[in-house]
Amino acid sequence: MKTSRPAIRAIIVAALSLFFCLCSLPDLVRVAGHPNGDIGLETDGKIVESVSSEGPAQRAGIRPGMRIDLSGLTPLLRAAVVGGYVPAPGDTVTVGIQRADKIVSVALRSAPEKTAPGYIVIRELAFLVPLLIGIFLVLLRPSPITWGFFLFSLAAGGQPPTSVFFSRITTDWNWYVAIGGAQGLLGTTLPKAGLVLFAFSLAGRPLNFWARVALVTTATIGVIEALPTIIYPDLAGTGWRTLNVAGDLIAAAIALGGLFYAYSHVAIRLRQRLHWIAAGFIFWIVIDVTDQLLWPAYESYWMHTAVDTAQVIFPLTVAYAILRERVVDINFVVSRTVAYGLMTTVIVAIFALIDLFLSRTMESRFSLPVDIVVALVLGFFFHGMRKHIDAGVDRVIFRKRHVAEMRLEKVAKAVVHVEDPAAIANYLTRLPVEVLDLTGAALYLRRSGGFSLELCTGWKEQPAAAMSTSDSLVAFISAELGCVRVNDVPAVAAPADRHDAPVLAIPLVFRRELAGFVLYGAHEDGADLDADEQRALVPLVNSAAMTYDHLEAQALREENRALRTLQVAVS
Repeated sequence: MKTSRPAIRAIIVAALSLFFCLCSLPDLVRVAGHPNGDIGLETDGKIVESVSSEGPAQRAGIRPGMRIDLSGLTPLLRAAVVGGYVPAPGDTVTVGIQRADKIVSVALRSAPEKTAPGYIVIRELAFLVPLLIGIFLVLLRPSPITWGFFLFSLAAGGQPPTSVFFSRITTDWNWYVAIGGAQGLLGTTLPKAGLVLFAFSLAGRPLNFWARVALVTTATIGVIEALPTIIYPDLAGTGWRTLNVAGDLIAAAIALGGLFYAYSHVAIRLRQRLHWIAAGFIFWIVIDVTDQLLWPAYESYWMHTAVDTAQVIFPLTVAYAILRERVVDINFVVSRTVAYGLMTTVIVAIFALIDLFLSRTMESRFSLPVDIVVALVLGFFFHGMRKHIDAGVDRVIFRKRHVAEMRLEKVAKAVVHVEDPAAIANYLTRLPVEVLDLTGAALYLRRSGGFSLELCTGWKEQPAAAMSTSDSLVAFISAELGCVRVNDVPAVAAPADRHDAPVLAIPLVFRRELAGFVLYGAHEDGADLDADEQRALVPLVNSAAMTYDHLEAQALREENRALRTLQVAVS
C-alpha cells in the first residue's frame, strides 16, 4: 500500500517527538512524590570529582580526588551512580574507595535528593516549548527551514544532567543500552545538523555543495560525540567531556557560518526580517557554549535550569519572526487537511463520549442500536452543516487567505467594466502582488511575431522585454492554454534568486487563441503559490481576457463604422 508524503512526514515527526519525550518527560516522576536517591558525590567512574556537604558520601569520609571503584555494581546501578543519582531514596550502594594504597568498601545509603521540584518542571517546559513550536511549523509548512528547526528543537532546551529515569522504566540492561545509545546518537546528531540546516536555509536558496558539506560534517561530529555512550553505556553520564565541548564549539561555528551565508545571500529587502532570528540564534549559541564550558564543573542544578530556560529564547524569537515578520508565511500555507482533521477528531471524540455514557447507563443490548442512531444523526447533521462549516473554517482559520480570495473575486468582477487597457494591466499585475504579497508580476501581450512586455511590477530585474513564439515557456503555455508552472518547463533555467523570477504563468485566451499571459512570482517569504491561490487568480485573468477581447471587438466595430461612413461620403 502506497503511503502519501504527508503521512510519512507525520509519522517521522511523531516518532522522533515521542522518542525524545520518552527520554525527557518521565523525569517528572521526581515531582510526583518519587525523588531520586542522592549519595552525595559526583564521579566520572574513576575519580570522585565533587562531594556535597552533609551528604552520605561526606559522612562516610569520602573526599574529592579519591579514586573510586564501581566494578562491584551492576551495569545499571553503575550507570546511575555515574549519572549522579540512584533510582530511589533508601537504596544502598557499595563502592570501593582507595585509602592508603588499598581499596576499602564503603556502603552509602542514599538520601532524598534536594533538587527543588519547580526546577524540574521548568526544565521540562524548556524542553517542550521548542519541540511544540518545531512540530507546529514542520507540519503546517514543510520546508528545509522548518525541518531544520524541528530537528534542532528536539533538544533545544537541553537535557537533564542528573536524571536516571531509565533505571525506573526498565531493569533490563539490554534495553537500557539500546535506548541510551539511540538517545545519545540522535541527541547529538539531529539537533546539531538541524541547526545548520536551518541556518543555511534562511537564505531561501537550494543547498549548495558547501552547505551539504557543512551538514555532513556536523552530523559526523555528532556521531563522534555519541561514541562514548555507545561504547561505554555504563559511563554515559560522563562521555568524553573535552570531546563534547570541542564538538559543540565546532558545530556552533558551522551554524554561525550558515547564518552569515544566509544573511549575505538573502534579498536585501528581506534582511530586516532576519534580525530577530539572528539575535536569538547568536544568543542561543553563546548560552549553549557557556553551558558546555561550565558543565564539567558541575554547576548547581538551579544554574543549569536557568541556562536551559534561557535557551528557549531562540525558539520564541523564531516563532515571533514567523508570525510577526512573516519569514515563513503560515497563513497562506496552512493545510485544510489539518483543520478538517482536527474537526474530525472533535466529532469522533464527541461520539466516543456519548458511547461511553450510553455503555455505562444502558444495557448492552440497547446501547448498540442507540450508538447507530447517534452516529447517523451526527453524520446527517454535519453533512447538512458542511457549507456553513466550510465558510466558518475559511473565515476563522484561513481568514487571511479568505480575505485575499474575496478581494480577487471582486477585482475579477470589476475588471470587466474597465475600458482602459492600461488599467486592465494594473488589475492583472499590481493588485495581485498587493493582495497576495507576491514578489512581482508581469503581463505579456501578443504583438507582431511574438509577445511584448506590457507591464512589470515588483521584481528588481525585469524579465525579457519580448518573447518569441518559439520560446519554450510560450510554447508550453500555447500547448496547455492553462496554468503552467515555470519550474515544469524543461528549457527554463532555475533562477539564482527566487525573489526575481516567476513561478506561475496564466494565459489570456481570446477565442481559443493565446493573446497573452501573466507571470506571477512567489510570496515575499519564498513560499510558492498553492492550488487555492492559483484558482483565485484564474477568474481574474479570464475576466481580463474577456475585457481585452471586448475592447478589441469594439475597436473593430468603430473602425468598421468609420470605414462605412467614409465609403458613403466618397460615393
